Amino acid sequence: MKDAKTNYYVRQVLSILMDGDIVSTGKIASEIGLSEKSTRNKLSAIEDYLRDNDLGEICKKPRVGIWLEADEKQRSRIVRMLESSDEISVSYDAMERMMLTLKRLFRMLPNETMTTQQLANELYVSTPTVLKVIKECEEWLGRYHIVIVNERNRGLRMQYEENNYRVALKNLIMGKGDLEEIRKNMFYFFGNLDVNLIKKCIIETENEWNYRFTDDSFHEILIYCCLAYQRKDFNSHLRYDNEELELIQRYNEYPFTVAIFKKLHEKMHILVSNEEVVFLSIQIMCSKFIGRSELSETLGQVKQYDDKLIGFVNRMLDVIGNILDVDLLSDEKLKESLIFHLRPTIFRIRYGTPQSNSLVPFIKKEYKNVFRATWAISILFEETYGLQITEDELGYIVLYIQSAIERKTRQYRVCLLTDSSRGHAQLLVERLRKLVPEINEIRVEGIHDFKLEEQAEMDMIITPHTLPFHDKRIVEISNILSDGGILKLRSHMEELNLKTDDVPNPFSPICFPLFSPDLIFMNLDVKDKTELLIYLSQQMENKGFVTGKFCESVLEREKATTTSIGNGVSLPHGAQSEVNNSKVVIATLKNPILWNDDLVDVVFLLGFKMDTPDEVKRIQVFYKQYISLVETDEKVQKLKQMKSNVELYKYLIQ
Repeated sequence: MKDAKTNYYVRQVLSILMDGDIVSTGKIASEIGLSEKSTRNKLSAIEDYLRDNDLGEICKKPRVGIWLEADEKQRSRIVRMLESSDEISVSYDAMERMMLTLKRLFRMLPNETMTTQQLANELYVSTPTVLKVIKECEEWLGRYHIVIVNERNRGLRMQYEENNYRVALKNLIMGKGDLEEIRKNMFYFFGNLDVNLIKKCIIETENEWNYRFTDDSFHEILIYCCLAYQRKDFNSHLRYDNEELELIQRYNEYPFTVAIFKKLHEKMHILVSNEEVVFLSIQIMCSKFIGRSELSETLGQVKQYDDKLIGFVNRMLDVIGNILDVDLLSDEKLKESLIFHLRPTIFRIRYGTPQSNSLVPFIKKEYKNVFRATWAISILFEETYGLQITEDELGYIVLYIQSAIERKTRQYRVCLLTDSSRGHAQLLVERLRKLVPEINEIRVEGIHDFKLEEQAEMDMIITPHTLPFHDKRIVEISNILSDGGILKLRSHMEELNLKTDDVPNPFSPICFPLFSPDLIFMNLDVKDKTELLIYLSQQMENKGFVTGKFCESVLEREKATTTSIGNGVSLPHGAQSEVNNSKVVIATLKNPILWNDDLVDVVFLLGFKMDTPDEVKRIQVFYKQYISLVETDEKVQKLKQMKSNVELYKYLIQ
């Protein structure tokens, strides 16, 4: 509405100036029905527009008036512009000019060309201006491996692979995500199609399959369906690896996509190729808004259908392990974790939907050696899959590797009790650090001041005398400097390790896609559970994992029954129908809050979708292992003592 109003006033002012008379600002204001201040603003914008596009200039003389100075050629161009029904916007900035030019380029037929002058005339800009804009367009298109070719005696055309063209056009149409802008762009590009009919078919299929897409995801699917019909006669082939064509048909997204095109065929009586079905299946599967978890195949299925990935993971761990001088190949849990992670990663990179990772700066700083070693696989990745892995995707792999290394070489936090002088205590500390490098933190406490409740985060407590209470972490060693003392300490460490190994680490790899560092919040300061649940739901909604109605369903369930499960832990959840992608949000609280009749300071908000056998299995495994995670106060305390979201995430995926 605002653009239409501006366009109207611009045309009115230009028409007055084109009459050739010298007029005052007041007269123009009176004729177009605006204040003099608003009219001066319009004149200033029009003046810049005319100058930038070589359409003449507005001349001003005090106490005389305003007039348009333009030659016949310039006036002819202005007349054509006024006679055209196209919108005239005088507030173009560089980005607006580029987007307008991109739209014109994408609207060209596959073999169509256009001269620079033709483009300049259509956009009402000068040739030098259009050349500058074309260069900016080339930079934007370069992200999609699309180039602008200037053929001699013919003009400009775009050169591309069909897959890249469609992803680029989809992003151009989506713009900043404004629904009105998307609607206008779709009318511009698909005015020859019955878009409402296509939209209706997608909605009907969505309801039949009990899918719930966000607005962004729905419009992406709609755009790709329109492209399938608009470009089916252009002989533009979508390119795939034969391996991928066979593999994609095993995912649930494939029959869902078949159902969409089947319904479209019933309404439009037009068949599309299997390539079109595969392309849309992949786009749905790669989208962060998909209606199910990421490629949730069991390890057995992966081994059956994709031995190539198993081989790549083995080679990758061999390379990284040799660089870091640590055995990673024997870690079956690490292998399984990476397989589950890399399945969607390969599709995301190949089809232009890479995953962002806000933790990369932290990872590069805190896990520098592992990050550098992991970079070595970029060559291996390109050799195996013909793709360049991104820094963001590498960051996630680093977290898995780092967790495995820490699992293999456990570090201990020790409280050392002493009744000797400070100098002697320092000697004990240095001796321990040298002889037992697995100890990375030593806290010295006077034996008479020692309080067990203040040492919850310590792994071991070393004391020279018998203490009046029992704790499995306590080891009594009268002379820690002796060889016998060190042997006794190591024996106690081995016993602790055995006890730790008896308890399976929190979750198996099938559950790892449920967690994300971006959905873990430590030490939150909230006043009540409603504030907390709204905040956590919003984080899931912002990332597209749930719909806007998810929070409402969470709060409704809280009214029906409490979700506090004891030990200061709560397990709320929302309606399955409002979940797009199964995820768990975790929050530890600065201060406990009242949860019906209980006090709670650890919350797991669940957004689960269980409409496939693999999803059902994943959620069943989660609940089983979650019980062990929070079964005692000691285990819950361990979660609360995690120093950051990264530390807790690594603990969950160990």
